[in-house]
Amino acid sequence: MPTSWSVTPGAALAIATAATAVAIASSLVPSSSVQDKLRRAEERCKHLEGQVAKLQRQLKESGSTQIADPNTDIEKDETHTATTISQSKKKKKKNQQPPTIEDETQADGGIFLKRVGTIRSIYRLCVGTPRQGLLCPNARGCIELEKIGDASSSSSVIGLEQYSHIWIIFVFHLNTKSSNPKRIKSKISPPALGGKKVGIYATRSPHRYNPIGITLCKIDRIETIPKAKHTEERVVIHISGLDLVDGTPVIDIKPFVPTYDSVPMDVKLPSWVEGGLATQRNVVIGQDALDDLMAILDKDKNALQFYGHRYGEASVQETVDYAVECIRQVLAIDVRSNFQTKKAREGKFQAERAKRLQGAAADEALDAVVTDVCTQQLDNLLIQYVVDETSNTKRSTSVGSGAEDTVTVVSIKLLEEE
Repeated sequence: MPTSWSVTPGAALAIATAATAVAIASSLVPSSSVQDKLRRAEERCKHLEGQVAKLQRQLKESGSTQIADPNTDIEKDETHTATTISQSKKKKKKNQQPPTIEDETQADGGIFLKRVGTIRSIYRLCVGTPRQGLLCPNARGCIELEKIGDASSSSSVIGLEQYSHIWIIFVFHLNTKSSNPKRIKSKISPPALGGKKVGIYATRSPHRYNPIGITLCKIDRIETIPKAKHTEERVVIHISGLDLVDGTPVIDIKPFVPTYDSVPMDVKLPSWVEGGLATQRNVVIGQDALDDLMAILDKDKNALQFYGHRYGEASVQETVDYAVECIRQVLAIDVRSNFQTKKAREGKFQAERAKRLQGAAADEALDAVVTDVCTQQLDNLLIQYVVDETSNTKRSTSVGSGAEDTVTVVSIKLLEEE
């Protein structure tokens, strides 16, 4: 007897339920014609019940105890289909490549970058910060690395100590024009050109469509501060030859490899760039200023944030010499726009008036009777100096940029938090 005619318990139950329903309906409906129809339906149900019982006996006699259940078959089919779909999705997902940065850029209209570190440096103001750090090798600072997810900060710098220099990719976070791209012009006037304009991509101007910069710094040492009870492990990369303002966000760090990052000597540069690099202001450090700095360090050898015995200077005199050389390097290449140069020559630039220096004051009041004196902040120091315009310039563009002026440092004060 073929088993394809087997009847499941579910089918038998459905027949029995139908028979019961017919019986109930026959008791509720009074019409004779309808009652006849219900009676015939009831007879058919009983006939089907008999057929089910007969088939079950035949299956039992043939030794087969498995009765096919169409509902179970449906469930199996559904399970198989779901499994097939799931396997198909997994296979598709396995073969599918993850989205690229370009894909995300096209979808979102931008690129999301994480801050990997923050700059701490001797510069708190944009004005006066060197245009390139290697022009001021004595300028110091550090990178405080951020903890990215569950990644280990100390693991991320393994092997970095074997390099001497690093590239730092950063954001010009203090730009005032980059927040509105429409205000950024395609041509600008570099100070070294004395008012003439060139395209923005022909310059290193911080005011760009995307306020991103790159600079080369020397690695002095890498410090790992172990995890404490209430603090996470910290990694600090101490650097010099720095041209970045305190608080600058760092978005990447790459080792400097001369073979990759240098080119043969037959490079091509505009004359205004070559001339600007070859021109520096004459800086004179007055004896009063030297005495001021010595007195500050005699009183507190840890008065400076980035200079002193913590950074390798063996004596107060060595700290003075190193810090004074940094002051000279910074002021020698402090080339500004025509407007800023005019203010400096008139003694109308005072760093302590800047918003970022509010809350800090010199340890002694500035001489109110002294006129034509500018100030510049470096580390915890406020440098007082005067600018004398040079009448006999070697380059015509120096007239507007002040690149050949003479700077005399007259006093050095300690900035202290109020």
